[in-house]
Amino acid sequence: MFIHPPALNRKPAQGFTLLEVIVALALIGIVIGGVYGIADGAIRLSTSMSKARIMEMRVSNFTRTWRDYLENLPPNIRLTAGLEKGARGSAGALLIEGGPAPFAWDRGVKLADAVEFAVVRGTEKKALTLMVRHLKKLEKPTSMDAYRVIAELPLLEDLKEFKAQYYEPNDKRWFSNWDPDKRPQAPLFMRLQFSFQTDPREHEFTFWIANDLMPLAASTPAPTPAPIAP
Repeated sequence: MFIHPPALNRKPAQGFTLLEVIVALALIGIVIGGVYGIADGAIRLSTSMSKARIMEMRVSNFTRTWRDYLENLPPNIRLTAGLEKGARGSAGALLIEGGPAPFAWDRGVKLADAVEFAVVRGTEKKALTLMVRHLKKLEKPTSMDAYRVIAELPLLEDLKEFKAQYYEPNDKRWFSNWDPDKRPQAPLFMRLQFSFQTDPREHEFTFWIANDLMPLAASTPAPTPAPIAP
């Protein structure tokens, strides 16, 4: 004979109410939205910092190469700037005849007779691109052009503006153009001002053109060094 234990007074099992389920889903949605917002902000910040680093590197490489080029120009160059109308937001092209070819990547480009820096319209709306064009002198120059383009390379893209000015040491003034027929000697300084479409910062750099002082240094006798005391 089996004796069954007395049944305990147990309450029937109850599930979650609809209101509790809705509240739980709402809390889960808030948590997921917060996590997504933090992750999205972190990704955007990382992307922005990456673009800023790339931009800084491009500007740094450009200015370093430009400075090295201008500081090593020979005394027989011919510099022409801003005589023709340029794209909106620029001051016209810069043509340097003679001297080494900057931004050169092979032997053929290094043998260029002249180099031109021109601001042209970019692929994006209202964007500008700074191009370097390596030129070779034509055997039979025409009245339209004395050179042919052998290579070209974009240096700075997505520009908002790119302008250059040139300092005349005799007049002690900055000029937006330079005519070698009126000023055969190269300017003493060149100042570049440019900005990008996606960057609110404005960049300004001043470069010394060594060519300006070479004739003066050649015509001025070097000072006699003082004797060294025993």
